[in-house]
Amino acid sequence: MRHLQSFRYLRAIVEAGSIRGASDTLTISPSALNRHIQSLEVDLDITLFERLTRGVRLSPEGELFYNFALGQMASYDRVQSQIEGIRGKNIGALKIGLSQDLNLKFFHKLVAEFQRELENVDISFSWVDPETVFDALKTRAVDLALLVNPRLRKGIKLFQAKDISLCAFVPVGTNSSKSGTISLHELDGMRLALPPEQSEVTRRVLSGFERTQLTPIVAYQGHTVIDHLEHTHLPMAGIQAFMETDSTISQIAGYKRYFLTARDVGTCNIGLVTSEYFVDTNASYRFQEMINQAFQ
Repeated sequence: MRHLQSFRYLRAIVEAGSIRGASDTLTISPSALNRHIQSLEVDLDITLFERLTRGVRLSPEGELFYNFALGQMASYDRVQSQIEGIRGKNIGALKIGLSQDLNLKFFHKLVAEFQRELENVDISFSWVDPETVFDALKTRAVDLALLVNPRLRKGIKLFQAKDISLCAFVPVGTNSSKSGTISLHELDGMRLALPPEQSEVTRRVLSGFERTQLTPIVAYQGHTVIDHLEHTHLPMAGIQAFMETDSTISQIAGYKRYFLTARDVGTCNIGLVTSEYFVDTNASYRFQEMINQAFQ
C-alpha cells in the first residue's frame, strides 16, 4: 500500500535525523527518498521537514502528520495481526520496555507462558527509564512498558498497576530489626548494590539517604543486582523492586530479605503503560491480559 510506504519513509527519516541516514537503512538513494518526500509534501500541501545545515527536523505541521502516520501504521499492524489470528497463524512481534530497577524473574515466567500460547509471535525487550519511555512508546521502539512508579503525561496510558515494597537483601548476621522491614539508618555504613543511576528505585534510595543526612556507599550499580549479590565476595546490601508477592520473592543464600520502610523511600508501584496514540495488536492485548492476571 503506497501510503504505508510513505509513512515508513517518514518514520525512518525522523529516527535517523537525516534523509541520507534514512536512505542507508531503506536501501533507496538519498535523491530518490528526497523526491518521494517532496512529492508527499506537494500532495499534502504542507512542509513536513525543516532542512537544517546537518540533517532535518519535523516542522510543526510535520509533527502533527507524523503522529497521524504512526497511528495509521499501528492500526494496519493490528489489522494484519487480526487477519493472521483468524487464519490461525498468530504471527507478529511484541516489543516490551522494562525499567532497570525491576527484578526480571517474574518477567521470564510471563514470557514463557505467552510463547506457549502464541508461539509464532516474536517477543523482545529493551531497557527504558522514566525519561525515555515516552519517546520509546511514541516511535514504537516498544509497544508496552513496565516501570516502577511510571510518570504519567499526555500520550501515555496506564493500563494496570500493582503496589509493591522495595526489597533489601542484607547479609545474614547483620544487626537489624526483626519486623521484616529495615530502615536506611540500619544500612548506614554498608556497601550497596543498586540499580542504574537513572532508575526510580535508586533515585528514591539516594534521596532517602540525603534526607536522613547519611552518606551511601554505592559499590555496584546495574540491572543485575541480585546476580551480583550471588557472586560478590564483598558483604553488601542489594536493593531492587519485585513484582512477586511476599511469599514468592527469591531468597539468596547468605542473605536475609527485608522490605524498606515506606517512611524512607515512599510507596511504590509497578505500572504497565502503553501509548494513547496507537491501537493495540492482538499480541499486545493478550500480554496486557496476562499482566492483569499476574497483578491480581
